[in-house]
Amino acid sequence: MNSHAHFGAALIRRSIGASILALAVAGAIGAAQAGDYTYMSDKADAPSVMGADLAKTMGDFKQAKDIKIGVVLKTLSNQYWQGIEAGVKAGAAKYGVQVDVQAASSESSATQQLTIAQTMFGKGYSAYILSPEAATNLTPALKQMQDAGVPVINCDDARIAATSYVGPSHELDGSQAADFIAEHLKDGGEVAQIEGQAGSSAAILRIKGYKEGVAKHANLKLVASVPGDWDGTKAYNATQILLQKYPNLKGIYADNDTMAVGVAKAVTDAGLTGKVVIVGTDGIPAALDAIKKGQMDATITPLPYYQGYWSVESAVRLLSGQKVAGWIVAPAQLITKDNMSKFFDDKGDVKPGLFD
Repeated sequence: MNSHAHFGAALIRRSIGASILALAVAGAIGAAQAGDYTYMSDKADAPSVMGADLAKTMGDFKQAKDIKIGVVLKTLSNQYWQGIEAGVKAGAAKYGVQVDVQAASSESSATQQLTIAQTMFGKGYSAYILSPEAATNLTPALKQMQDAGVPVINCDDARIAATSYVGPSHELDGSQAADFIAEHLKDGGEVAQIEGQAGSSAAILRIKGYKEGVAKHANLKLVASVPGDWDGTKAYNATQILLQKYPNLKGIYADNDTMAVGVAKAVTDAGLTGKVVIVGTDGIPAALDAIKKGQMDATITPLPYYQGYWSVESAVRLLSGQKVAGWIVAPAQLITKDNMSKFFDDKGDVKPGLFD
């Protein structure tokens, strides 16, 4: 080997050595910055606390500095997720932290949502808030976040192995709808359900909760449970078919309010307003307006604004060294024309400060 070759080999060895050292230093820094976070919020026995009691239970704390939170929602084309975004931004303003909110184009864009989450991870945020399309579609990104040792807040829908889950019991949404319909059908009758997107945890659990809830009421008979895929037009078309096939149908539960509004329009167009009890889930402004007009009877909402707010608060508390419960419970509120003003303003926006 000539002198130039020896010199080149030496440079390569020094370069490799320097790279190994740099990686080791970077790893040590990363390990030092990573927190001691568990990722078991999807477990049935995860400790829980009511969102309204989070601040009271946890108390004051010394907030960490320079907090930046990456937020990946299901979509922003639905008023429900717009409500969560509003809560996230309110929480960011309250705690003086930066948030970057992104979302897929629809609630069925699972692959697109994963790409967004992985791209966001590459930017190295302090914590992440995730609202998965399904139980597994964000698994690769979630693993990256877990390996990095950063807190992950799972905000609604599919419960995943995050640090904390902020959301409702979706089964309770369905069972409450069944109870409400049974109460308002004193003589009983045939009822149906318009289902959410296949594979969505929220849909699976609401379907289960409603079916089991109906089965507990001897005066109710479930004659159909058909797909609506979170889509108002599909729900409208499905309801038209149901009303023709079951002329004695007395009650319909839609797994979300976008579909419930479609159901209400179909019932109205059939001249049956007030003759079919209609219940939705979410508490979006369009559904509240339908309830005011007497086209819907009720909606069951976990108040999405507060879910977004509590998600940010949970992330800030975790980054500041506090231990936060595995499940921050967003209580399901049954909203009717009689109690609507307690929770929402005239525009249909949730009232801030309800739980102060």
